[in-house]
Amino acid sequence: MYLGKIVELASSDVLFANPKHPYSEALLSAVPVPDPDFKMERIILQGEVPSPINPPPGCNFHPRCRYAQKICSIEAPVYRDLGEEHFATCHFAETLGLRPAIKG
Repeated sequence: MYLGKIVELASSDVLFANPKHPYSEALLSAVPVPDPDFKMERIILQGEVPSPINPPPGCNFHPRCRYAQKICSIEAPVYRDLGEEHFATCHFAETLGLRPAIKG
């Protein structure tokens, strides 16, 4: 959830292996991995968390999103089914090459 809205929903296995929302990606980059040889790119979100009372136009996450494009500040993404019971609200959920899977 981000600003009180669900941004992604999937089973934990699917979510950890292939997050489809940039906020999920950032959160998962902070999870410690019990393998000292595995190097995870830590994603530090820039900017301030917007007010949930007065959210930004378009996608609520766009002011802090490293993938944001013009459409993100204009049009709110639709919560949609990406297949295999994986849902996300991101204009680019299918096309972004987000975080690599964690080694098992």
